[in-house]
Amino acid sequence: MAGIVFYFEDEYTDIYSGTLDSLYAWNHAIKTAGDIDRVIIVNMTEVEIKTIDADLDFQVVDSLLELDGKVAYLVCPWDSIRSSVSLWDFDHDVDWYVFGPASGWGSLLKDKENGLVLPQHGLASCHSVHVATAVMFHRYQVVSSWR
Repeated sequence: MAGIVFYFEDEYTDIYSGTLDSLYAWNHAIKTAGDIDRVIIVNMTEVEIKTIDADLDFQVVDSLLELDGKVAYLVCPWDSIRSSVSLWDFDHDVDWYVFGPASGWGSLLKDKENGLVLPQHGLASCHSVHVATAVMFHRYQVVSSWR
């Protein structure tokens, strides 16, 4: 089992965040893997979030916490982090996946390791919920040994 941490930001900051619909999208992405049982939401809004799914160990915080266990930070190829691996080579042996804020990681990753990158062309970047969907599909394939 593993957990996910993601930022919930005002809709004007991230068009795919800040609404109930965006929380539903996160819940669907999480369910894709089949074994995510913990969620921490870094709530950067005034919205009161009670839960996204009663089956999840759920927590809402106002800043990124230090996490126990193995942590994979989802990063863009250009982010500064000590070490990173492509999603396609990743074994998913982690306790936490951490998806950053819409503005990027900036100095939040200072002294961190274990970046997880989705290879891409150019400088385009996807919204975290879309990256999470790809990561969770890949997790399911790797962890369940599907085909």
